[in-house]
Amino acid sequence: MLRDGGRLAVIGGGWIGSEVAASARLAGLEVALFERLALPLEHVLGRTVGRFYADLHRERAVDLLTGVEVAALEGAGRVERVRLSDGRAVDCTAVVAGVGVRPRTALAEAAGLALGDGIAVDATLRTSAPGVYAAGDVAGAMHPFYGRRVRVEHWANALNQGPAAARNMLGRGEPYDRIPYFFSDQYDVGMEYSGLARGSDEVVLRGDPASRELIAFWIADGRVAAGMNINVWGVTEPIQALIRSRAPVDPGLLRDPSVPLDALLPAPAS
Repeated sequence: MLRDGGRLAVIGGGWIGSEVAASARLAGLEVALFERLALPLEHVLGRTVGRFYADLHRERAVDLLTGVEVAALEGAGRVERVRLSDGRAVDCTAVVAGVGVRPRTALAEAAGLALGDGIAVDATLRTSAPGVYAAGDVAGAMHPFYGRRVRVEHWANALNQGPAAARNMLGRGEPYDRIPYFFSDQYDVGMEYSGLARGSDEVVLRGDPASRELIAFWIADGRVAAGMNINVWGVTEPIQALIRSRAPVDPGLLRDPSVPLDALLPAPAS
């Protein structure tokens, strides 16, 4: 479809929608991206970093329509336009919808397994039924670091969680305590995100967004809750160490690129 040219309508400005939009533009298609929130990725990254991605797509000539609701797809025999709830119509030759998913838990429910944002599993990925484990997008796992259930929809989580469940099936009894991590590539901008942020967290930037090289930190109660490196590499380990340390941090030092991230970690106990 990308080789055929035309105008692609992408419904949803989350990770899937944003990545599809970027790939389509790189393939030479015209792209209209529809997002019901004010910014793409706002529900995950908040307004500060969401604005960065909005600027990125608009600079690549994506027709980014935010704060809109899609009412209908129209056409004769194939989709020809997207109709918005305000009456506007946007012509297109194809549509991709990336509007989120729900964990498919019907089989688990029928089997009597406990549910809770997916299939509820303990820290070893074991369900409420003896000998039954769950991993990947569908597993709401009790996370030892956060003390609550965490469900991550990303390839990296499934890649690591599946083997962890297998080891525990063999009796290892190892808690799965990896800090949530995911990555995304859009155009020439790559990123890695570690941690769990809330919309109310303060965002501190190290670097200039205009340079397309920066690190964003989400600060909760004076501590690093999450970090996202954009075109800055080799820093995932210290970012995750800062998160795990739960150490108070000075936002001014986080902003200063001359201060190594390792220097912000607490000194090892003697």
